[in-house]
Amino acid sequence: MKNMEDKKKKINKKDKKLKDTSKDIEKEVFAELDKKDAQIEDLKAQVLDLEGKLKSALSDYQNFKRRIENDKENASNLLENFLLREIINISDNIYLYIKHLEKDKKDESILTGIRMIYSDCENVIKSQGVVLEEVNVGDTFSPILHEVVGTVVGEDENKIVEVVRVGYKKGDQVIRPARVIVQKKEI
Repeated sequence: MKNMEDKKKKINKKDKKLKDTSKDIEKEVFAELDKKDAQIEDLKAQVLDLEGKLKSALSDYQNFKRRIENDKENASNLLENFLLREIINISDNIYLYIKHLEKDKKDESILTGIRMIYSDCENVIKSQGVVLEEVNVGDTFSPILHEVVGTVVGEDENKIVEVVRVGYKKGDQVIRPARVIVQKKEI
């Protein structure tokens, strides 16, 4: 019987040792799982952060592309407006020369040729959507549409009394303001 009891004690010891080992293994496994859960949460946070950074970078890139397109369009418009102003100035000079030749009435063939050149200039200007700005004596001066080149004393403040040079517009944009003389109550 002693043998049997000894065997039971050995079995109980082994059983207790197995239970203790099982509990230790269980603790290690749960500890390892907690570490893995923490790593997973950390990785999820990193993924969310990287997704946010990626969205921000894509948004910045789209905004940059839009700014570049706008800058290109603005540069193109500036160049176009500069060239239009130059053509308008050439057209004005040709017009003045025509008026001078009409007074002299010397060579009608030269005058006809210059009128054709003037007409071509005006057609180029019109083909670009540029129109003469309607300015009349008696209109109210507008600093956006007009450039004052002289003033005279009179009863009405800021009334246009003479149009020295016509202005041009393309849509709502002033290509060249009209040069005018305005009336002031006091100079």
